[in-house]
Amino acid sequence: MKKTMKTEGEIRNEILKTEQVMAHVINIPPATIEVNAPRALMQLGAKTRLEALYWVLGEKRPKAPYDDFKRVNC
Repeated sequence: MKKTMKTEGEIRNEILKTEQVMAHVINIPPATIEVNAPRALMQLGAKTRLEALYWVLGEKRPKAPYDDFKRVNC
């Protein structure tokens, strides 16, 4: 059973952990499902997780390279 995050510090630690673990997909231009489905799904998962964590803190997730759809990386 997963531990529930209850404090702001725990949430911020989870944000840092997610950014570190997913750096290989967060820090590159976006992929598409048609061309690179595994990377696109990892980017979507990381983005969704970070958006939820920032939402809980009442903040907006900072923009990342994978948000720039003008630079799709196939």
